[in-house]
Amino acid sequence: MWNYFLIFFTTIFFSCGKNTYENYHSFDHKGWNTDSLVVFKYNIYDTTKSYDLTLKIRHTIDYEFQNLFLFIIEDKNDTVEIKLSNKEGRWLGTGVSDVREVEYLFSKKREFKQKGEYKLTVEQAMRYGALNRIENLEYILDLGLIVSSRNE
Repeated sequence: MWNYFLIFFTTIFFSCGKNTYENYHSFDHKGWNTDSLVVFKYNIYDTTKSYDLTLKIRHTIDYEFQNLFLFIIEDKNDTVEIKLSNKEGRWLGTGVSDVREVEYLFSKKREFKQKGEYKLTVEQAMRYGALNRIENLEYILDLGLIVSSRNE
């Protein structure tokens, strides 16, 4: 009998989540090439709510840099810097072993005027020294987008 209650409450708990969209793009062992665009397509069904948009980055502790610069391409384009470690080299994300995960809230309480499909494109924008760009960014494993509705 206890197992039925546990299954029931687990189902209720997970079905009440507020994530309306969550998807990840995994990079192969070669890394994230500068000409590889990551495209997320998601639907908005309720325009009476506001939404938070969060990027999730999974990387290994072998990542060579303290931060990650990204171009976010939507109806308006933006460049964001995501800190992955502090100045002392301590990783800021959560995780076990040699993989860390960092969440970056880049749009809070966004309101959508129309129902329908939306598209978010992300491009790595890392530069180093005299290089115009880093052709292949190693040790970034996954990039995810989470669209969460806010019930306020």
